[in-house]
Amino acid sequence: MRCQLGDRGSNGLRFSKSHRFVVEYWHSFEIEVVDDLSSGVNSTIQILWRCFYSRLDRIVLSDGGMGVVRRIKWIVMGAILLSILLGLSRFHRVTVTKIMAGPWVASVPFGSLPDQAGRTTGIDGRHYGPLTFASNGRVTVVADTYHQRLLYFRRGGVTMRELPGAMVEDLSINKKGQVLIADNRALTLWLAKTGQIKKVISLPHRRGYSKAIWHVSFAFHQRILVEWVRFGQGTFSTRLDEYNDRGQFVRSLAASHVDRGGLKPLMGRFTGPSIKNFQVAPNGSIYVEPEESVHSERVIHIYTANGLSLGHITIRVPQPLYHTDFLGIDARGWIFLATNIHMAHKARLLAIDSHGQVKSDIPIAAVPVYAATYGRVLASGAVLLDQSTPTTYRIREYRPLARQVWRWTG
Repeated sequence: MRCQLGDRGSNGLRFSKSHRFVVEYWHSFEIEVVDDLSSGVNSTIQILWRCFYSRLDRIVLSDGGMGVVRRIKWIVMGAILLSILLGLSRFHRVTVTKIMAGPWVASVPFGSLPDQAGRTTGIDGRHYGPLTFASNGRVTVVADTYHQRLLYFRRGGVTMRELPGAMVEDLSINKKGQVLIADNRALTLWLAKTGQIKKVISLPHRRGYSKAIWHVSFAFHQRILVEWVRFGQGTFSTRLDEYNDRGQFVRSLAASHVDRGGLKPLMGRFTGPSIKNFQVAPNGSIYVEPEESVHSERVIHIYTANGLSLGHITIRVPQPLYHTDFLGIDARGWIFLATNIHMAHKARLLAIDSHGQVKSDIPIAAVPVYAATYGRVLASGAVLLDQSTPTTYRIREYRPLARQVWRWTG
């Protein structure tokens, strides 16, 4: 005879005719207990006791003695209690982080009217809308690239700033609300303050080559980081340069050339191929994402604000990484990636800790409208993510939610 309890984990006893019994224990690979363990244990003991008590009363023993029955009952009860204690020793209280969808931060329909965002079709046949945005947590600035303006989204509403003739492809905003504007039509970096816009950096042209500003960011000590590319005459190179807030060149933190090898930081340490993206962490460290061809992992290199290497983080995930967008880093040093964001049923948002472990992995809606920036990360860990549709440009906030659970590690 056998008594069983539950679906995920069950216990049972099997008695043979020669009075021997075997305790069988089945359990799942992982059990999470969120509510009170003590009440669950008490209930389990009571149910198991009733089960075995009722079964043992029906066992016919060869000597017919009730003392033997009582001894067997106490032995069984002791075995059950021992099993429960051993089982409880394998439970550990751990913190689990899950990213939850929050409110919409920005939403504007596509169209040609003043209260609509511009959209166009590129020579590659893809649809493009606002190419980039930035946020400091209080204000979110969207580059309405094809209407040549900036849109400022605050709780009180939306305001705009005209940028005639500009082709804005990246933005960065600091705590003061100052905005760095990368204008690739003029190859110029502008700084927008309250009521004024001034030129900070203008990249020189060289005949036979084309240049573009890929990424800009505020850094510590009133410094500005600029990643730009140059291609032409069979060459392709990228640079990550540092400037002061007056636009004066300070130094080159990294450079790569297709005919010389990979990324070469200031201190001369070889780290890999060309720069794909970089982000500045809240503590001032610089996280660099090189170009990768492996579909199962990504490597992020970390440097101090002075360009000294702090090592790297290798990120491995089970699903293929056809495309990744490095969104940013929070105050804990967690890295946030959007993967396969244009692929239906494959787009995901990942949170990775400082050891490269994926702490949260949630599905997100695929984005049919292309851009240069798909997300930003605040120091708090909140993620602002482009979740546009064919008719509307939208940014949604995703918030990390941490909770403690009991987890079975047996």
